Formats: sequence, structure tokens, C-alpha cells
Amino acid sequence: MGRLSVMKFKTKRYTRDLDQILYTDMNSEKSIQKLEHQSYDETKPGLGQYYCIPCAKYFETLHAKSNHQRGKVHKRRLRQLKDIPYTPEEANAAAGHDVAKFFQKKEERKNMTEAPAAQEQMVKKNKLSLKEELEVANPVAPAESIADDAMQVEES
Repeated sequence: MGRLSVMKFKTKRYTRDLDQILYTDMNSEKSIQKLEHQSYDETKPGLGQYYCIPCAKYFETLHAKSNHQRGKVHKRRLRQLKDIPYTPEEANAAAGHDVAKFFQKKEERKNMTEAPAAQEQMVKKNKLSLKEELEVANPVAPAESIADDAMQVEES
């Protein structure tokens, strides 16, 4: 039974933390574009072309990525990203240290949320890119109806 303590933390499947995703991957339009349009990499699944930014996960095909985006795990991750993650500054302010610094950071974040959010821009771009990828993959079927159906399922 000594094995349980070793298997307690699953570092094999460990993904990026919410604060890492929110403050580094999704903080600017440039970083989102960089992650969406990566160069081909043979060491990553799907040559690094199908990446889910909120979940920090690569997929083999577009179909696998779209199935993931309709799933419970992806939707749960999006809900978690809507909330502002807990920060060390918040812990220090609760203890009475660096309270002014905490309020300054809080005001900066408030100003960022009043501007158009990077998350909303990413969702709009994902809808457009999904339509384009479906047109390339299946030129016979109208891509708009397929993409609209996929987005309606994703939104609900």
C-alpha cells in the first residue's frame, strides 16, 4: 500500500494552471494568435496544429478537438477561467501585507475586464476558424450549417 503516496499527484497528465493560462496564454491577442497558428512540430500530437488554449491540450485531428470542445471537461474549464484565479498577492493582502499593492493590481484587472475580453475575442475567432477548417475538410457540405450546429451545441 506504499504505492498510493507515489501516485497521489498525477504529473504525467498535469496541465497548466488556470493563472498561467489566463495571464500568459490568453493575456493578449498576440499570444492567442501565436498559440493558434503554431509551426509544424513532429513531437506534438497532430503536428501541433490542433491546440485547445483554455485546456492547454493538443489534439490529433480537428474532429477530436471539436468533440473535446463539446464535452464536459472543456466547458468546466471555461467556467473556471471566467473566475479570476487566486493569487499570492491576494493571500498577502488577507494577511495584512502589501495591501496597497493588492488594490493596485485589483484596479488593473478591473480595467482589463471593462475592455473587450480576450476570451470573448478568442471565442469569435474560434467560430470563424472552425468554419474555414470545415470548408477545407469537406467542400461538398455547406460549412456554415455544420459550424453553426457545432457552435449551438457548444454554447448550450
